[in-house]
Amino acid sequence: MVNVQVSQQPDNNQAPRPWYREIWFWLVMAPLVLVVIMSAIMVSVAVRYGDDTVSDTYYKDSRMYHYMAHQDQRAAELDMAGLLQFDPGERTVSLQLKGNIDYPEQLLLTLSHPVEADLDAHIVLDMLAPGRYRGTLEQALQHRWYLQLSPELDPAQHEKAEWRLKGEINFNLGNGAPLNPAVQ
Repeated sequence: MVNVQVSQQPDNNQAPRPWYREIWFWLVMAPLVLVVIMSAIMVSVAVRYGDDTVSDTYYKDSRMYHYMAHQDQRAAELDMAGLLQFDPGERTVSLQLKGNIDYPEQLLLTLSHPVEADLDAHIVLDMLAPGRYRGTLEQALQHRWYLQLSPELDPAQHEKAEWRLKGEINFNLGNGAPLNPAVQ
């Protein structure tokens, strides 16, 4: 009988690799890591750029709409209308106003952004001549805005104004906008 001895030496090619070098680990973990990263990005985008279109006081605002309809009716009774002209180069706004009123020394023009409430602006227009007003813009404007003209200079007290004119402008289409009483 021949005795054959087999040596039990470890094979260097079969040495275990570290966990982070295993392909199966990355095939399982990569989608999970990607989901966590994308979720964090989406939450941060939602928090930073969330819409401001829904008011928390919608009931109070809807009641105020009916109250402020009197301002629109009064502007229509006074046969009021206006034409705004924006000059982006000089950052000024000019108003040509007509109506059966005693023209106040100053008017308040409110520019409301359709989506971002923190972009809203209030511009005081000073009278140059009866029916002609001019004001200065703080920032360059672009895209679409809602406009409201009122003789009340305090934005918090706009519901106490005698009349108001409303309009809308899209700066992509031009720099002028008509102002009229809101249609009921």
